[in-house]
Amino acid sequence: MNRFFTVSALVVLAASLTACESPLSPAELRALADAEARWAARGFQDYTFEIRRSCFCEPLITQWARVEVVGGQMTRVVLLDTGAEVPPAQRGRFVTVEQVFTSIRAANQNELLDDVIVEYDQQLGFPTRVRFITKPDILDGGSASYLRNAGPLP
Repeated sequence: MNRFFTVSALVVLAASLTACESPLSPAELRALADAEARWAARGFQDYTFEIRRSCFCEPLITQWARVEVVGGQMTRVVLLDTGAEVPPAQRGRFVTVEQVFTSIRAANQNELLDDVIVEYDQQLGFPTRVRFITKPDILDGGSASYLRNAGPLP
């Protein structure tokens, strides 16, 4: 019976430690800091990049769009398939690279998330793929963002 109690206590302890784990490991937090440093040292302030999301979201944000950022503010969003410019009232549905970094950091405190998987551009450091994976009992909560072609605004 003592052995059963010890094994049961270890199972409960392991489960509670697993429940307290953050979505980002210490190594992933270091990779995030390194990527942010590369992005901050990019050599240009105003930039453009392309983004799309994969989620149970409105179609506007699930298609590829080119985002232009001037002085840290989103100034223009163009849908790549149609060339249509997104009206200013709807631009808030899109994000800047800095906002993507912020969402990754914030996700580490989100108890509904099980994991965050991020890939970064080797040269500039911007996230190229971000997957937010919810805990198994959360339905339709996960999402992914894909970023590409970041560079100075012409």
